[in-house]
Amino acid sequence: MGWLSRVFRGDARAPRDVDTALRAALLAVLDRDHDEAERMLAAAVRLDSEAVEPYLALARLFRLRGEIGRAIRIHQNLLLRLDSASPHGRMAMADLAADFQAGGFLRRAIASYEDLLGHDPKHRGALRALVRLHADARDFERAIELARRLAKLEEGAEGPAEAQLRVDMAEAAVAEGRSDDARKAVKQALRKDRTCTRAWRVLGSLEAERQRSKAALAAWEKVPRLDRASGPSVYPQLEATYAALERPDDFEKYLQALLEERPDDPGARLALARHLAARGNVEDSLAELRRILERDPDHGEARSTLGRLLLSEHRDADAVKEYGELLATLDRRGRSEGAFE
Repeated sequence: MGWLSRVFRGDARAPRDVDTALRAALLAVLDRDHDEAERMLAAAVRLDSEAVEPYLALARLFRLRGEIGRAIRIHQNLLLRLDSASPHGRMAMADLAADFQAGGFLRRAIASYEDLLGHDPKHRGALRALVRLHADARDFERAIELARRLAKLEEGAEGPAEAQLRVDMAEAAVAEGRSDDARKAVKQALRKDRTCTRAWRVLGSLEAERQRSKAALAAWEKVPRLDRASGPSVYPQLEATYAALERPDDFEKYLQALLEERPDDPGARLALARHLAARGNVEDSLAELRRILERDPDHGEARSTLGRLLLSEHRDADAVKEYGELLATLDRRGRSEGAFE
């Protein structure tokens, strides 16, 4: 306990009871004064070394500050004297597992959460963490098993979560060159959730790899219709595939159809503008870009695309104006983000 004495050194401002110290620590955390919070929590521990909450709070503070080793030591010491079946014991077990996870100790985090799950099979925090950790460790079958258990506990649909895990499985198989396994996994994902855009993207890539351009096209075309925000992730592939099939006009028609359904879709309109520019329809491209900027003057990608197109047409003065607007947009965005730091 010598470190506690060194913290205070007889400071008259030291709190006189645990509750006062804990309240002061909470206020310090809210003020983001982590040094003061540590000082108050250390005071609480000194005032009552048998109290568990101050130790748990101090360890969480250390983890928050990235001092993982110190957090681990506190939790391990606590577990030497706590009953794992008690609420405090399970809290310390969960926090120790979180320490290992935050520190990047994948196997130790998994083992700790699995240990907690052995004591409390319905511990939702452990289940959530283990689903992700087992997926990161590429033990997808265990991740899927736990995701199903969690869905039953939360009375939610298990399909979407399992679909995402099966796409993870497919992507891992692709990375390892196991295309057949990837194809099987992505088909299973789509059986669980037909609206999973990640699955359709991966399936499109797998079909393209097999030189089945029409099947790839059919898969990729579903992505923007299911989720407009995901459209930009497949528009380049769609454009290239339409071109390979000698149907470039159909890509333009496809985008126009999307825009008829939803005129305020900036992703589809930007893709159309770029397609028109590539085909030499500069004025039509400029018109589409300006439509985006009429709705959203701070759309940086549209602004920069417009600037590049104007430069390519030797309209330097107009291009300089657009780049000036782009810089102003970036400056406003930076100041807005800084306001929340």
